[in-house]
Amino acid sequence: MRRNILVTGATGKQGAAFIRALQQLPTDDHYFVYAVTRDDASPAAQHLAGIGENIVVVKGDLDMPDSISKIFEEAKSEGGIWGVFAVLAFPGLGADAGGEEAQGKMLADLALQFGVSVFVYSSAMRAGPEYEDELTLSRRAKANIENYCIELGTKGLPWVILRPGFFMENFDNFIGSVAAAVLRAGLNKSTTIGMIASDDIGHIGAGIFGNPERYKHKVLVAVSEFVTMSQLDEEHLQATGKPIPAVPSAFGWLILKMNKETQHLIASIERNHSDRISGAYPSCDAEVSLANSAYRMRTYYERTAQSKEEKNEARNWNQVSLWKLATGRA
Repeated sequence: MRRNILVTGATGKQGAAFIRALQQLPTDDHYFVYAVTRDDASPAAQHLAGIGENIVVVKGDLDMPDSISKIFEEAKSEGGIWGVFAVLAFPGLGADAGGEEAQGKMLADLALQFGVSVFVYSSAMRAGPEYEDELTLSRRAKANIENYCIELGTKGLPWVILRPGFFMENFDNFIGSVAAAVLRAGLNKSTTIGMIASDDIGHIGAGIFGNPERYKHKVLVAVSEFVTMSQLDEEHLQATGKPIPAVPSAFGWLILKMNKETQHLIASIERNHSDRISGAYPSCDAEVSLANSAYRMRTYYERTAQSKEEKNEARNWNQVSLWKLATGRA
């Protein structure tokens, strides 16, 4: 049976990972993806279109509800939109998130209006109920969207809320070396961070769509492990032979002192840790287990070791080196 799925944030890490994961889902259903993007001619959009014949890139702007409603309307001739995987762009550190909230609520409204069978909203992990009133900016917007989805659930919206933890990719490249220094400077040594790889978020999403009734009206926390920075360093060392790259600690400390949003990030991680170990977030472990039932998430060590192996394979795919070419051994 054909299942039409609308994906927002399709060219981002989560959206693209979800689309790739759908291609690997063992099922008798035929998934057809409507990948929403503001620029359907962009390289990222064209790359998506090339992943499979069951993917069509559609032009739509989440700040223009009519453009999204049009996609739902036009899909009726192909059986209608069966499901939605909603990922919204982060507005930026310290930025107003009113637009993000409006986009999320608009998508939920359209999903209810057009009678979708599953609506997955990718939010973010946060501390337990004790701190709900203290949320600001994007964190507040995400909580408001979640609550709106739950409210619409009483009217028939088959919502599923996915709460990813801290992206492992945040430690990649130069920006990752800055992030590592900031976290080392700001977090208590015993504070754990809930880690997740963006590819695994995509697989969890695909798992939800493969068995929507099991996850209907549930919250899934996408975290493979809760680890301290020291433990992350050890995992990175085991996987690569090196600790996590980081700029000098003094630079991390300076950023932390000067940037309020970075301070808020540290405070949020500390609260998440405190609520989890104190029991103030009693459903956390069950929500993590539920995510693992959709897809077994990789640890930081597993993801890092796999990435290293894939890079080595890509580098040596034909076993030809400059030395072999120069010596005639190729």
